[in-house]
Amino acid sequence: MKKVGFLFGAGAEFAYGMPSGGKFALDIFRQDPSNAKEVFRKMRDEIDNSTMYASRWLPENYQNNNIHVFGERVFDTIIKDTVGNNREQVINKINEFDDVATAAVPVINSRLGIDLVKMIEEDLGRTVENININQKLRYSKFFDEGNNLFMNNYFAVLLEYYRVYPEFSIKERKELGEIIKAIFQLQLGAMSEKLSRTLEDNIFEKDDLELDIFDDLGGNLNVNYETAGVKGLELLAQVEERQEKHPIIKFAYEVIERIYSDVLDYKSLIDSNWHYLYNPLTEWAKFCRISVFLYTVQEYIREQGQNLDKSKRGYYHDLSNSDIDKTVIATTNYNSFIKEVLNDDVVFLNGGVDEYYDPYLNAIGSKEELNSKERHFIVPLIFTQSGTKPMTSIDMAKKYVDFYDRLRESDCICSIGFGFNYDDEHINGIIRTLIDKENKLLYIVDVESEKDENDKRKDYARKLKVTKTNNIKFITVNKATRKVEDRLWVDILMDSN
Repeated sequence: MKKVGFLFGAGAEFAYGMPSGGKFALDIFRQDPSNAKEVFRKMRDEIDNSTMYASRWLPENYQNNNIHVFGERVFDTIIKDTVGNNREQVINKINEFDDVATAAVPVINSRLGIDLVKMIEEDLGRTVENININQKLRYSKFFDEGNNLFMNNYFAVLLEYYRVYPEFSIKERKELGEIIKAIFQLQLGAMSEKLSRTLEDNIFEKDDLELDIFDDLGGNLNVNYETAGVKGLELLAQVEERQEKHPIIKFAYEVIERIYSDVLDYKSLIDSNWHYLYNPLTEWAKFCRISVFLYTVQEYIREQGQNLDKSKRGYYHDLSNSDIDKTVIATTNYNSFIKEVLNDDVVFLNGGVDEYYDPYLNAIGSKEELNSKERHFIVPLIFTQSGTKPMTSIDMAKKYVDFYDRLRESDCICSIGFGFNYDDEHINGIIRTLIDKENKLLYIVDVESEKDENDKRKDYARKLKVTKTNNIKFITVNKATRKVEDRLWVDILMDSN
């Protein structure tokens, strides 16, 4: 029987109702950190202040110092990441406003018990399809890439409500205006970032002098991230203030939340704060913020796992019911749901809700293992690619070597829901070596799309930097059924050569 090594990513859990990365980020910053602060406070109280750890690693009077948490000031960092790393995605997502809005309409109808499309026609005296602004509004030539936004009827609807609807209170009209402005700001921020990057790389149309004094000229072009989408995040953070709103305002919130959920990037927030875990002596406030944040994330992920609809079936259930000989099951997700379903050992490559990290000892283990000898501040091991130190821990090194060895013993590798993105290079390198040096086949379970399979193969080969492109195979399934025609992906995998 064929032996298969499995790698699961975030996409494998969407069928179970787990949120996307952007929705995850939004929810984290709406999460009340009180419980996480209490966990941190309890940890602090259990530390023996007579130890060398307390006297040399922690600041004086640490027992009574305030416990700090991230506030809205971090929104600037998140928006900088988003428009910097996902600028094309931001521009395109907002240009596809009607697609997002159309998906939001039935959600609002169900939530409020209304017919939104009919309400719009009654309020504005025209059908949605007959409300247009593309002849009335156009960006300057520098931002003409964003003009497709003005072809969207639902965006025109929001502007028309703001412009003529007489039943709004002053507060409601202002709030709708803020939402519309936030949409503009996010797209303009992304287009400005793209323009500044282009000009930074090509500040001169012609340059035959090639003088080094020209090298930094493009660096003068910077985006003001404060006005590039921070307002939208601030609006979305105020969930408790949305109760008594006109339906069109609730609709606008739903649309903008869907946009932000699809494009948000928060990796640099972790990257830029992780190293404070190693310096509580002089950076106590920042040490608290990243520690409490990680416990907040842990709490949120656990809640998501507990609230999953257990009646739903997905890739984990398919695998658990198959006869495939599994050499290793690894995941970059954090929740323990996969272990519950598969009832098997799982390698958590990026940490998980049940794994912890002691920055003082650079050690990884369960809470009980790390607390067995002496109590230290420990944090949930999450986002390991964001900090270099956890990757140097002997515990993590052994985990990755074992993962590689077990994949090498496999007849093939099967990846589900994993993107092989640039920040996953710690995993990409393992798969690349197995494909190019060990001649392993990689089967990617992918959902149906309009993209040609050869183009997809080139994209994945580029991401993985592999030369043996033909070693990448696809099992392209229906998103809802996980089947190829009437056969599950696991059956196709078992029969593949």
